[in-house]
Amino acid sequence: MKEIVWAFSMMGKSKWRLYLSYFLSIIFNILVVIDPQILSKIVNGIIYPMFEDQSIPTSTVLHQLLPLLGLAFGLIVVRSLLRLWGSILREQAGQAATFELRNALFKKLALQSRSFLMSNRSGDLINKCTGDIDTIFQFIKWSSFSLFDSIVMVIAALIVFFAISWKFTLVELALAPLAFLIAVKLGKTVRPIFAAARQQLSKLNTVVTENINGNRVVRAFCREPFEIEKFDKENNRYYQMNLDANKAWVTYSPYMETVGNLMNGAAIIIGSLMVIWNQITVGDLIVLTSLTWMINQPFLQLGFLINDTQRFMVSCERVHELYESQPDIVSPENAVADNEIKGDIDFDHVSLSFDGNQVLKDINLHIPAGTTVGIMGPTGSGKSSLFNLIDRFVDPDKGEVKIDGINVKQYDLQHLRHNVGIALQDVFLFSDTVESNIAYGVPDTPMSNVYGSAIDADADSFVRKLPDQYDTIVGERGMGLSGGQKQRLSLARALAVNAPILILDDTTSAVDLETEKYIQSQLKQREKKATTLIVAQRISSVKNADIILILKDGRITESGTHQELLEKKGYYYTIYRIQQGIATAEDIEEARRQAGQTVQARSARRVMTGGER
Repeated sequence: MKEIVWAFSMMGKSKWRLYLSYFLSIIFNILVVIDPQILSKIVNGIIYPMFEDQSIPTSTVLHQLLPLLGLAFGLIVVRSLLRLWGSILREQAGQAATFELRNALFKKLALQSRSFLMSNRSGDLINKCTGDIDTIFQFIKWSSFSLFDSIVMVIAALIVFFAISWKFTLVELALAPLAFLIAVKLGKTVRPIFAAARQQLSKLNTVVTENINGNRVVRAFCREPFEIEKFDKENNRYYQMNLDANKAWVTYSPYMETVGNLMNGAAIIIGSLMVIWNQITVGDLIVLTSLTWMINQPFLQLGFLINDTQRFMVSCERVHELYESQPDIVSPENAVADNEIKGDIDFDHVSLSFDGNQVLKDINLHIPAGTTVGIMGPTGSGKSSLFNLIDRFVDPDKGEVKIDGINVKQYDLQHLRHNVGIALQDVFLFSDTVESNIAYGVPDTPMSNVYGSAIDADADSFVRKLPDQYDTIVGERGMGLSGGQKQRLSLARALAVNAPILILDDTTSAVDLETEKYIQSQLKQREKKATTLIVAQRISSVKNADIILILKDGRITESGTHQELLEKKGYYYTIYRIQQGIATAEDIEEARRQAGQTVQARSARRVMTGGER
């Protein structure tokens, strides 16, 4: 019930429109019960006297009849206008609620931690923000009103019925408990079916989303038939669940209609007998039979309303669950948000684990401001996890990460991340212009900064050759660009922020060595010297760093300059010889052995960060 109250509360200032439409429903139903009263007056007061007294002139009959007919016609026009006005009000209220809901849900998603986004299927999240909200809109706009209108309709009719004959009313209501029991049984049957169907729809959306995002892989491996079959399987499950819901409705619907028809029949039979027994007049019978639909129609609609209500409640629970979710990583109270960050970084006995797998183990490291640090190691050794701690994509289990002597947990998240420029290994470009992609982190930056960042990332040369240069629209996720071009745009985006801390996660893996050398020279010449962390697999990417760290199984096993690490003849020395083409068979086997020890836990470790560690 709290979910329903919450959904209606999202209408905000538009709530009065819905309440006004309810008030118009009350007026409408009052006007509806007046119509038979007019007909009764015509029969009892005009038609019967006219047949009993043939001397009454036609002009007199018309003089009495026309005002009543005019009143009846006027009531029809007013009722139509009331219905139209009410529909407009409900549409506005429903749209306002869904507008606020979509905004609120997207804000929740935008502020969620990576752990939440990685543990929830994209299809499920999309379905909550679209299909479930549409279900809520339909309920607010139509089903809730129909429910209220049905209640008012029954109450208005019963008042008139009791005023005419309480005996007739009790007989008419004798079948109501049976209709109610059938409706309750229907509700209990369909709710779990609807819940399962919404979950299955989420799975269906996930399959579609993954197939669209991975279409190049699908085509490259000729897996179209497999993907079509997988979609068909999930689609068939969704189809069967909807059929199950329909079967439940078909099973109970005839009973509901039978009860309604019996109520109609009872009204005619009982009413006629009461006229014969002189307990009511013919005019009263006309009123009673004319208004019987106001009692049995709500019962006939009860099945539909229960269907819609159950769908609404399932969607409400799903949307409310997302709305109530809280991010794991948030800014603290009295967060540090105005200091000038220089870029001095400390790892103080830092340990990190995911799902029981320890990724980093007791890391102690001091990186002075302006230092360039190279980070290497086998796949899954914890490289990316190290920098994920700096901008709080994740928090350590033990120890502290400090920037300029302040624990990163004490910083305002926006302030902290504005001071960290990052180019990720998994490049994501938005479907927007090249300029907008580069200036994404600093949308108000001058074009001179955009050009300068592109030049430093060696992106300017190929951007100038594009049809509209910096105004060229980049395809979704960078479609149409090579891997190296996307990496260079990603690097330009990180450089445009001009942050005191710069993180490059294997940023030049898809570019040639000449381009890499150019980028390295440009980074050295940048006016503002940033604390730079370079995660790489190639020796050429880190050899000129002030210090190079080797991570293995979550620990720093080697550290030093390029020459110092060569002299130690450890992992770095072995990789250097392999990449230079001078490695022996023993060197290659040793590198494989060291990498194999780390890669065993890679799959579990990737769950929370979505990237190499």
